[in-house]
Amino acid sequence: MFIGRDRELAMLNREYSRNAYGCIVLYGRRRVGKTALINEFCKDKPAIVFSALKGGERDNLRELSRVISEYQYGLDHEIAASFSDFRSALAAISRLAKDSHIVFCIDELPYLAVSIPSALSMLQHFLDSEAKEKKLFIILSGSSMSFMEEGVLSEKSPIYGRRTGQIRLQPFDYLECAQWFPSLSNEEKAVLYGITGGVPYYMECFTRKGSIREAVIESVLSANGLLFAEPSFLLREELKDSFVYDSILRAIAEGLTRMSEISSALGIESGMCSTYMKSLIELGFIRKETPVGNHNGRRTLYRIDDFFLLFWFRFVYRFSSSIASGRGEEVYDRIISERINEYMGPVFERMVQDFILRYASLPFLIEESGRWWGGNPRTRKEAEIDVVALSAEDHEEGIIASCKYRNRQMDSDELELMKEYGDAMNLLKKRHYWFFCKGGFTPAMSACTGKNVKLFTLDDLYCKCRQ
Repeated sequence: MFIGRDRELAMLNREYSRNAYGCIVLYGRRRVGKTALINEFCKDKPAIVFSALKGGERDNLRELSRVISEYQYGLDHEIAASFSDFRSALAAISRLAKDSHIVFCIDELPYLAVSIPSALSMLQHFLDSEAKEKKLFIILSGSSMSFMEEGVLSEKSPIYGRRTGQIRLQPFDYLECAQWFPSLSNEEKAVLYGITGGVPYYMECFTRKGSIREAVIESVLSANGLLFAEPSFLLREELKDSFVYDSILRAIAEGLTRMSEISSALGIESGMCSTYMKSLIELGFIRKETPVGNHNGRRTLYRIDDFFLLFWFRFVYRFSSSIASGRGEEVYDRIISERINEYMGPVFERMVQDFILRYASLPFLIEESGRWWGGNPRTRKEAEIDVVALSAEDHEEGIIASCKYRNRQMDSDELELMKEYGDAMNLLKKRHYWFFCKGGFTPAMSACTGKNVKLFTLDDLYCKCRQ
């Protein structure tokens, strides 16, 4: 069953309904659901969907010949023609488009460009002439972020300027992820979002199992599990020197968040380390953070932005020997179950940030959001605010949010602490204090609710109506 992607499907259908030439560039990290989106969009339309192979020119031409013949004659028909080159295949598609508004999709375009170096140049000519004349609807899709952004979208690309739209497909947010697990409690949905990061392939693996414990043990904490070696596969597919990137991710997962700390720990020169980090950022595996309202590069921190990778390096990599020895159940029961609330801390912060940006009823439009950290003049210690959202209308107004993923109720002393941290931040004259706690709030904290103070439980985040 296809789940979600309503906005992306609406955009594709809107563009297709114009009954004119269209060229949509669709890209995103591996496992994010590009092929599923393409198939869902194409299921009720005349479509030739070609998934390029990681092989030679002959293999790709044979596969393209197959899908063209399948479109023309049906599934049971043998290949009517085997095209000798890519140009001939494009000409055949042009002839088929004479009488209908055909969708022609090339999935995994980077593979095709490697196997047929002239493919993009031939595609350029095809888009400029045949595709526009015949009103073809083209989708160019790929998982290699660097290739799609530099080889397709940049000015250096032969097909630059030919697209009529683009979609960078992102993992699902926490509320979209919940659609995959409708029968689970909100706490279980949150934990599954924290493990899968909203990546459809990972969520699909987990929907096949009865419980979270069973799913994690079978899919991740087993040497034969589908996701046990997933990070290694992702890094090898996307990057050279994958072992270096593996070391960088491990260092960040273990708490090294500054460039100087990471380069020193790994013995990598800082300039080279910066290059490696940039590649991981482009892939969406890590993110670069500065305090909200202060973009001083000297205060930059790095965090893992892919929750599955964070979970894997925190729990699977560290205990890989025990897992290989068949002790996955013990790792879950003695380690993961005991530390899951602590692990969910940064996950809950992301959930809150998404809730504020996408689902909450807001007192203003937001210009910037994220974390803030800095010195507290009163205590002379480091202070940190989990989420800050700044107004786009009045730069001196904003939301200060505290997020606690714990069973214990939040007391009113948290409000006083956030007021103190707000003074230390020294950015906002008008502050809205929002508090989020899985375990709820004490009567004293509940009594603080007012115009500028709001309280939210985990269940509130899963309420679809704007609050």
